[in-house]
Amino acid sequence: MSNESSDEVPDTAAQQSAERERRLEEREKETDRRERHADQREELADRRDEAADRRERLADVREGEAALRERRADDRERAADRREDALDAQEEQADHRSRAAGERTAGHRQRSSEAIDRAQGLIAASRDQLLRADEALRRAEARDDVEQRAVDQEVALSERQKRRDGHAPHDAGPSEPRQKDS
Repeated sequence: MSNESSDEVPDTAAQQSAERERRLEEREKETDRRERHADQREELADRRDEAADRRERLADVREGEAALRERRADDRERAADRREDALDAQEEQADHRSRAAGERTAGHRQRSSEAIDRAQGLIAASRDQLLRADEALRRAEARDDVEQRAVDQEVALSERQKRRDGHAPHDAGPSEPRQKDS
């Protein structure tokens, strides 16, 4: 009988060794699969980052062009203001000379009407400048919203991947009782 029991021991040991080898192979395969998935996710993340960088560069170019247009408009308005001021000063001098020479000058009503027209022009220019500043602010806010959505999407994607890869189930609390094998 001792032969039978010694025969069983090597068979059991061989079976255990074979089972252990099979489990190790399964773990290796699972590890390889996870690494492939991680590589694929990393590649996708790199592609998303590259696309986001391209969009960001394009948005920067558009923003730069808009800022250039705004600067040019502001420059034109400042030049118009300087010309207006120069014309006002020139008109004052002409009126002063005309009065000194005994000539009639434009009446108070006419000057007031001209001043109102100039003020309305300044108001319109200020309104245009305000609209440009408002548009620049809207573009900046839209860019911030896009960036925030991208961050939120990345966080949600990471969370889904964690759950899919089996990281989240370890966090399961007492609300999920474990079942024992009978």
